[in-house]
Amino acid sequence: MKKSFSHIIKAIAFFFTLLICGMAQAQTSANIFNDLKAPKDGQGKVSIEQDAKISQLLEKKKAAYANKKEITFSGYRVQVYMGNQQKKSKDDASARESGIKSKFPGVTTYLTFSAPFWRLRVGDFRTHAEAMVLANKLKAAYPSWEGDIYIVRDNEVVNTDAE
Repeated sequence: MKKSFSHIIKAIAFFFTLLICGMAQAQTSANIFNDLKAPKDGQGKVSIEQDAKISQLLEKKKAAYANKKEITFSGYRVQVYMGNQQKKSKDDASARESGIKSKFPGVTTYLTFSAPFWRLRVGDFRTHAEAMVLANKLKAAYPSWEGDIYIVRDNEVVNTDAE
């Protein structure tokens, strides 16, 4: 019984992952299961055996996300500054932000205040390794900031509007 339950949970998690991946890639298909079953030249045949309730549940989730304009997922950023001395911290973070924007024009910066801290984080990365590349470049460009530069987990928001 326990083994059977864990298989169901794994199957549900797998299908949710497929659904989310499909939405993130702006898949226009009506049903991912039909896409998987559809014959494609040069590829194998996929056979899916599942409870009908799984399809119903996925359709409910798909409807819930249909009008969503953004998808949030966990990623990484490089934190360059954090301070809690109100005006001084804001000025310091803004100065660092200006410096980074001039030396690294393609990098997105996030200057935020969450009481009592001002934080400056830069970049949008899916992996720690990608963030590490920018962190090393920042440390090389600004050696005096080296102790303040480190990689943090942060939520990344992606706009799903196709413009």
